[in-house]
Amino acid sequence: MKKADKCRHYNGTANDTCRAGMNYADVQLGHGTPQYSLPCYAAGDNGRGRNWNTLGATCAQCSFPTAEELAVEEAEMKASMERLGKARAAIVAHLGGPWKRGVAGASGRIDCPACGQPKALAFSRSGYNGHIHASCSTADCCSWME
Repeated sequence: MKKADKCRHYNGTANDTCRAGMNYADVQLGHGTPQYSLPCYAAGDNGRGRNWNTLGATCAQCSFPTAEELAVEEAEMKASMERLGKARAAIVAHLGGPWKRGVAGASGRIDCPACGQPKALAFSRSGYNGHIHASCSTADCCSWME
């Protein structure tokens, strides 16, 4: 989920550029050689807690999400988690309850309780540890791996 103090274009340190195409190595904190690899975010305190803009970072594309955008994203995340919870509970109920050691693995399809589509929720539950992998065939409904 986005934070108010993190640039909307930030996409993690595993990438060389942000979503706006800025090369992380080119974003400078103050003047001279860039001291950190994180753009528009948390450069001080070992990468925790402070915003680059307050520290003088230079990035022409730096842009922060508004309170309204953050609220919309939070609502979408909450709705997604509710769909996932309904789907997981339906799978567990379909399989006769929570996994216990010695229960065989299982897989199948059930009606998706999140979107209501018949036989749209495909799942498998591991006999080894009870983890469930599932995906609804309806776009943007729910899917997960434990």
